[in-house]
Amino acid sequence: MAFAPSVVLAAATGVAQASPCAGEGSNPVSCQHCLFYVNAYHTANVCNAPAPRPAPAPTSTPVYIPEPPPLPLPPSPTRPAPTPVQTPKINPQAPGAPRNVGVVVPPKKLDAPPQAVAAAKAAPAARLNPADPPKPPTSTDFNQQVQNVISAHSENIDQIRADNKVLVRPRHWDFVDYDEYHRPTLYNPLSQAMTFRYSYDGASRDAYLPAGGRIVLDAGTVGLVPFTVVGESYLAAGSFYGGAFVPPPNFAGPPPPEYAAPAPPTLYQNVLADVPADNQIVQVGQVAVVGRDESQPVGSQDSFLLDDTTVAWGQVVDPTSGVQIRVSKTQSLPGFGPTDNGDFLVALAVRGDQTQPAQPAPPAQPWWPWAVRYGLLVLAVVVIAGLLNRRAKNDDAGKESATESRH
Repeated sequence: MAFAPSVVLAAATGVAQASPCAGEGSNPVSCQHCLFYVNAYHTANVCNAPAPRPAPAPTSTPVYIPEPPPLPLPPSPTRPAPTPVQTPKINPQAPGAPRNVGVVVPPKKLDAPPQAVAAAKAAPAARLNPADPPKPPTSTDFNQQVQNVISAHSENIDQIRADNKVLVRPRHWDFVDYDEYHRPTLYNPLSQAMTFRYSYDGASRDAYLPAGGRIVLDAGTVGLVPFTVVGESYLAAGSFYGGAFVPPPNFAGPPPPEYAAPAPPTLYQNVLADVPADNQIVQVGQVAVVGRDESQPVGSQDSFLLDDTTVAWGQVVDPTSGVQIRVSKTQSLPGFGPTDNGDFLVALAVRGDQTQPAQPAPPAQPWWPWAVRYGLLVLAVVVIAGLLNRRAKNDDAGKESATESRH
């Protein structure tokens, strides 16, 4: 920032002013007045002070003040690019991996009319801070809502017996999208409000989504975030991915050039998982690595999201052992509900062709060939019976003629 040179004109009276009691121009009357005011108001005694220096005479010659050096402009604030989450990589299956293993059945999806899905996806979005979402219009108890769905709407969930307990398998919530800033948007095509329970920035959060509505989350923290979502009669699970550019208020336009969108989580297909609690190996259709927590016990420091609905803890292993991950604990409702020793996966697994879609029934055969065959069979029986009967009659006639000849 630069300043233009300034011109200052100096002005002065050009007349020296004497002290009231001393020097040239002193005045006895003024001196008495001065001394009176000093004694009356106890001010400093300036009555005998020397006269001040005369000010210079006014001049029209401009006095130039040197130009100050330019001030450096502050750098424009830039948001650093999101830091990628370092997660373990799952290695491909090794040659000779077991094939005849149970396959975990994928979860069922929530159904909604296509018109409702399109309308909710295009609804105006409410912007939320995922670390501090607003309270719902009416106070709700998340745990009580889950229990209500389990007890009164069992047709919308699956109940699995595993690890000596009954666990709930929710439906899959896939009504998730992302905007131009890579912010996750959750939309609700159902006819009832839903509440999302998830963990963000180290704490459990609840986000409310009205029926037919849409919310956009300023999720700048990079990472995969599993959630459980519940309503009056529905219970589901899913996930969203953070690492978005969070625009300031009234911001318009694309993200700045310095913003680099994080890569989406890697989805591993048909992963072989060892469940030591049951001494079983199962195959999971889709696995994403959520992260790693060194504070967990050894063997449970890697966390996974299985089929986008089930959270699991364990570790990535060397595929030469015959498996790719080892699972020590699972949670069927992400961020909520009980955990088990992995038996939940074994209970969901089926073997062989049970995972294949049912084959279509063979085409119906026309009825008339069967009628012809049946008719021919009946005719053959009649002919054979007739022949046998005729032969019996001939035998009887021969016996009678032989008896008569003896007589």
